[in-house]
Amino acid sequence: MDRNVVERYRLALFGRMVMGVAHEVDNHLSVVLGFSELIQLAAGKEEKVRDGAGKILSSGEKIGAIVQQFSRYARPHTPSPEPFVPGEMIPGILLFSRYDLGRGNVTVAPPPDVPPGILHADRGDFGLALLALLFNAAEAMSGTGGELSMRVSLDAAGWEFTVSDHGPGIPAGFEEKAFEVGFTTRTGPLHSGMGLPVARHIAGQSGGTVRLANVSGGGCEATIRMPMKARA
Repeated sequence: MDRNVVERYRLALFGRMVMGVAHEVDNHLSVVLGFSELIQLAAGKEEKVRDGAGKILSSGEKIGAIVQQFSRYARPHTPSPEPFVPGEMIPGILLFSRYDLGRGNVTVAPPPDVPPGILHADRGDFGLALLALLFNAAEAMSGTGGELSMRVSLDAAGWEFTVSDHGPGIPAGFEEKAFEVGFTTRTGPLHSGMGLPVARHIAGQSGGTVRLANVSGGGCEATIRMPMKARA
């Protein structure tokens, strides 16, 4: 058996188990947050005690937000389109992604401006599609690191979400091949060739598209185009 098969199974198994771990962390975290609030209330005029409890409370709330983000996008579910505001969702996606991207010395610059508006799609699935684009772009910069950028636009036809990297770009003729299930130019169990196909499938369920294009000066852009309203 190929060792990569073993490692893929390991990742799938721990991906399933980690949902239970997240639940347990959340249970213990509620105790930490609850007693931190009690300490603040009981501290009275003890400013150092109140400040210390406040720091514990703040850190606990950040941990809780990370666990919630993970649970939201890792939990299997039946797709159900709903209206949501992309500008409210994207900060959570970037927070969630930075822990994995940081291992490759890759950072993400948040979009300078996200238009106010509503997108009709499955929120969890769409978040997964954005993560797939971010991770794919980060892989293109593996070994060098650097900064990814994201921009969001809205016009009469719909939304555009673009992730830009500073990698080597796409070899000529591979613009569509990159969307074939299992296709990858990299080795190792983390590179399964599933990210881009999954992103295109998710976008397509709502009548959207995903495309890749090289940019002048080097690098690649991956763009998700979504209609104003999900396809019935």
